[in-house]
Amino acid sequence: MALQTEIKNDVLSWDLFLEGARKRNNNMPQTSTLDNRLIFDTKSFFVIAGLGAFVEGYYLIISKKLYTSFAAITEEELKEYNLILDILKSSINKTYNREAVCFEHGMCACAGGLDHAHVHVMPAPNNLDLDNFKLMVNKTLKKRAAGITKIEFNNSEFDNVHDISSIINFNKNYKITEGKLLKFEDLKNFEGNFGSIRDKLLLKPQYIYFKCLNKEFYFNTSHYLGTQFGRELVYEIFYSLDKENKEKFYQLNLSSPTRLVWRWQDYMFDNNILSTMEKLKNYLKLNLNDEIKSKTKLNLFIN
Repeated sequence: MALQTEIKNDVLSWDLFLEGARKRNNNMPQTSTLDNRLIFDTKSFFVIAGLGAFVEGYYLIISKKLYTSFAAITEEELKEYNLILDILKSSINKTYNREAVCFEHGMCACAGGLDHAHVHVMPAPNNLDLDNFKLMVNKTLKKRAAGITKIEFNNSEFDNVHDISSIINFNKNYKITEGKLLKFEDLKNFEGNFGSIRDKLLLKPQYIYFKCLNKEFYFNTSHYLGTQFGRELVYEIFYSLDKENKEKFYQLNLSSPTRLVWRWQDYMFDNNILSTMEKLKNYLKLNLNDEIKSKTKLNLFIN
C-alpha cells in the first residue's frame, strides 16, 4: 500500500518548497515563483498557494512522502489530512464567505513531477446546489467529449478527441459510433467517503475524486477525464453562478481566445496567489488554537 516512488525533477517536493521559504526568510514574497508559495506544514503534509489561481483561496495539500495519490496514505496520515481540510474549509468560509471544494486527480502520472500526490482545495459560490453541480459536471464532460471514442459527422469518421469535442459542442447532426458521452451519474463509481474507498481506488490505474466540503454531493470515478478536470469544473461553476467572476473571465476570454482561464499554464494570476498567502497567514494567526497546533504540528512559513 505504500506506493512511494522516485520522481525525477519533482516540482512538488517538500525540500524544494522548504528551501524556497528559507530563501525569502519566511517573509511574504514580492512575486510568486515555482518554489516560494509555501504557507504552512504539518507532520506529514504541506500547504502551498496554487498556481493559476483564477480565484483567491486556492491551495494545494501535498504529501511530504513521495506517494502517487492520497489513496495510499496511512490511517494516521488520513486523520492529519482531514484536520488540514477542516482548517482550509473554515478559512475559505470565513475569509471569502464561500463554499469550499476539494479534488484530486489520483495517480495521474502528470509530466514534470505532478504525479507527486496533491489535493486541490478551492472556493466555490455559496449558491451552488446539487442541480447546478450536476449541470456543470455534464457541461464540462461534454466540452471534453468524455467517454466518446469515435463519431460520424458529414459522412466522415472522427476519432481524435479534439475533433470530436469541437464537433459535438457546436453541432447536432453527429452520430456517436464508439463509446458514450459520460454524464454525472456515470462518475459515481465508488460510494462512500474518501477514507472508506481508498483500497478500491488503489486498484485502479487512476481516479478523480471531487467533493463539496460543506455539502453532501461529490463524485469518485475511475473514468479518464483528462488533466485539470477539477479546475475546469470549478471555473464553469463560477462562470455560471458568480456574476463578478463571470465578467472577469469573459473579458479574459475575449482578449485572448486561444488561452483558457482555468489552465494554470496559460494564466498564473500572481496577485491572487500573493493575496491567498497573506490572508491564510492572517487567518491562521487569529484562529488556530493550541489543541489543533498540537495535533497537526502545524508550522507557519510566513512571518
